[in-house]
Amino acid sequence: MTPLALSTQNGVDHDEALIDELLQPGALVAVCQPIVRLADSEVIGYEALCRSRTGVTVPRDTWFEAAGRIGRRPDLETACLRVVAEAGDPPADRLLFVNISPTVLLERAEPIARSALPERLVLELTERDGFDDLDGLRRALDPWLASGARIAIDDTGAGYASLQQAVQLLPEFLKLERSLITGIDADRHRQALVAALVGFAGQTGASLIAEGVETEAELDWLRDAGVSLAQGYLLARPAPPWSEVVPRRPARPPAVTRPFARLARKLTAARTQREACEVVAAEVFRQGGLMPSVYLELGGRLRCQAQRGLWQVLDGMLPTAGVTGLTFRTGKVQFVPDVSISPEYLEAIPGVVSEFCVPLFAETAEPAGALNVESLVPLSEATRTELITYAAMLSTRLADLPPEQARVPLRRLAKTAATLVAADDPARTGAVVLRAAKELSAMDSALLAAVSATGELRVTDTDGPLAEALADTDSASLERLFRALGPLTSCYSSGDTTGRILPMSEAFRGIGARAVIVLPLIARGRRTGVLVVAHRHPMALGPEQVEPLELLAILAGSCLEMAATVDELFLRAHRDSLTALGNHSSFHARLQRAEPDESLSVLMFDIDHFKSINDRHGHLVGDDVLRQLSAALAEVAIEHVYRVGGDEFAMVLSTDQPSVALDVAHHLLEVADGILDATGAALSAGVAVRRVGEAPLATLGRADQALYRAKRAGGGCRLAEDR
Repeated sequence: MTPLALSTQNGVDHDEALIDELLQPGALVAVCQPIVRLADSEVIGYEALCRSRTGVTVPRDTWFEAAGRIGRRPDLETACLRVVAEAGDPPADRLLFVNISPTVLLERAEPIARSALPERLVLELTERDGFDDLDGLRRALDPWLASGARIAIDDTGAGYASLQQAVQLLPEFLKLERSLITGIDADRHRQALVAALVGFAGQTGASLIAEGVETEAELDWLRDAGVSLAQGYLLARPAPPWSEVVPRRPARPPAVTRPFARLARKLTAARTQREACEVVAAEVFRQGGLMPSVYLELGGRLRCQAQRGLWQVLDGMLPTAGVTGLTFRTGKVQFVPDVSISPEYLEAIPGVVSEFCVPLFAETAEPAGALNVESLVPLSEATRTELITYAAMLSTRLADLPPEQARVPLRRLAKTAATLVAADDPARTGAVVLRAAKELSAMDSALLAAVSATGELRVTDTDGPLAEALADTDSASLERLFRALGPLTSCYSSGDTTGRILPMSEAFRGIGARAVIVLPLIARGRRTGVLVVAHRHPMALGPEQVEPLELLAILAGSCLEMAATVDELFLRAHRDSLTALGNHSSFHARLQRAEPDESLSVLMFDIDHFKSINDRHGHLVGDDVLRQLSAALAEVAIEHVYRVGGDEFAMVLSTDQPSVALDVAHHLLEVADGILDATGAALSAGVAVRRVGEAPLATLGRADQALYRAKRAGGGCRLAEDR
């Protein structure tokens, strides 16, 4: 086949020929370029690209320009997606980034079946031109997001369109255009722009991906600036899926000789204890294979100030919990070379080999917190020595900084507290809790689960766009998460979109939640349930969002238990203890609730010769007969049945048609006959239909008179009506 080169006349005929050739079966082949986490050089995913194997020499970007000019861009993008889908899922649960334009999403709602594409999918929006219909784009993206796909904006910083999408769509990934990256180590203007985008990503919970990294100097600058991910020829070239790729790792001098000047400089620049903790966590994470967490004691709990390498933050830890708690209590360094045999280790993330924890001190000799490091590889003595130095440098800086102030945003909770206390039933209380949780966190969905009387954790209420998916949350995962919360006051997503995740939390991310906060409900010192707050877009979560929710969870746990207790007491007061039917009080309450013009009929029933059952067989047998009869009547009755006396029952029907009331009474008498016949007893009934303007109690009086007329007539499944 003769290669098709770019014509000097970009006419319609040339465009048609180019696209026709690319759309031929077998004309396209997929290649994938790794995306690498700069802190530890781990491959977190791949960008899928299409290449031509038919001899087409036109640059790839020109394909889509030509396809757009003749209205065939959806066809070309769909063909590329099909080729990518044929490659299957990336190994090791890595992400797959696929390019797609907003125009195609709007014109062809499902360019290819979602089920054909990998589960861990990222849609990379690729259009640079102005794009106004962001509301329509959000609607087109909704089914993809609901299926677990994520969103990235391509060429961020290249123009207004990409920045507008970043602000409006709040994606999980922002890809920095290659022109911003080339030579960035020597260009202050581009450095300033990228630094601003790093700040934006940090505030929104997104991750930056630098494209086109080709030099060590670019890589070093990006890593120091806080750009978390990168791709480019320096790291790995595109290759057939799924070639074994060993990304280029930065040179690293021996630990004992590495200077600490950079860390000291950054610690000096920190203005709060939290900032100082962030600096140290970031420096530890740079070493690769290490997942650091820095905790400080606040209000009797170890509160997480900084964390790297995990999708979730484990917060509010009891000082008695785990290796971190042991380090804090004793003020001594703790080293667990093999976590599988340590009774102190709290397992959260699979694959952890070792744990090392160093106490932190501030102004006193008592520990102020701890630097905890979980490692995916055995920890050498040199690395442990280095971590002790980091902790010492952090302790020195903590002593110079004002302590973190406990945040108790009572004003934000005051209105919620008043509403919760006023709620008078569990369902209403649950709805108030979910609404308050969403308002306090600025997140869009929430779930409540409560421990049942049998000890099972059951979803009781959900709210928001993710409500249906949350209601179907895997119960086993929810149970494991509930147990993992044991020594914690909260667990929330960290904003590290590529961080390792608690296995039981994968269910939330799988339904489209991009930010999650999980909190235990506590009542009288017992954990009674779980509150989950979720959001469809990534968010940078911290104490400002989480601590008000922790207070809400404590308040909600008590209020939900109180509401359930009140509800149970109400039921006991209005329910017959032997038969579980409504009692005399609830029957009369039903009559009192009747509207002045409401149509109703009253049915009264009485067991004839019931005393003889008790006399011949004993009261236990008599009680069993009452229970059987009550269960049968309740099962077939079209409305509530009440036990209003020892052997007397009643029903209120919402009808003024005598024929309907009589049919119901006949049916209930037939059912009763099948139960009572063997005992020698029978059921009699009286029916009265409410007259115009009649008080319900007067209708009851006439039904009662009809019942006694039936009994005087001989009883035994007799029925009388008072007209």
